[in-house]
Amino acid sequence: MDYVHDLIKSLTDRIYTHPDDHEAVFLRGNGYLDSGQYELGIADYTVLINLPNPDERAFNNRALCWRGLGNVKQGLEDSTAAIDINPNYRDAYNNRGMLLADIGKHGQAINDFTRAIEIDPDYWYAYNNRAQSNLIMGNKSASFEDYEKVRTLLGH
Repeated sequence: MDYVHDLIKSLTDRIYTHPDDHEAVFLRGNGYLDSGQYELGIADYTVLINLPNPDERAFNNRALCWRGLGNVKQGLEDSTAAIDINPNYRDAYNNRGMLLADIGKHGQAINDFTRAIEIDPDYWYAYNNRAQSNLIMGNKSASFEDYEKVRTLLGH
């Protein structure tokens, strides 16, 4: 945690002297996200989202902050905005799938996890998430197949 705290401080110093360093704002937002300081992460990502050509990563990561705060509605809106900017952004599909699973919409979640896998067939995290939703829906064989794929991808 000290590393993240030090990183946030260093990036804050950088932003103070270079307020147009948007990458520093993004990285500080990531530090806030990683340390569970979701409101501060949302603030940084919102700065980037309000730029003329927002980056899909800012929407995606702000969605993760919203999820951390339990605000699924805002998270879904931001994940969808990230996908609208970049329809091949696997992380946004996976993260939207997790938000959908959080509210029990496992069928829709499976569709998003599947799309993430179509984009990146080696994305073990999406297989793992799809396996969980399949298991909850009673699709044990599909769940088992995905868990086996995770084991293979992780070399176990």
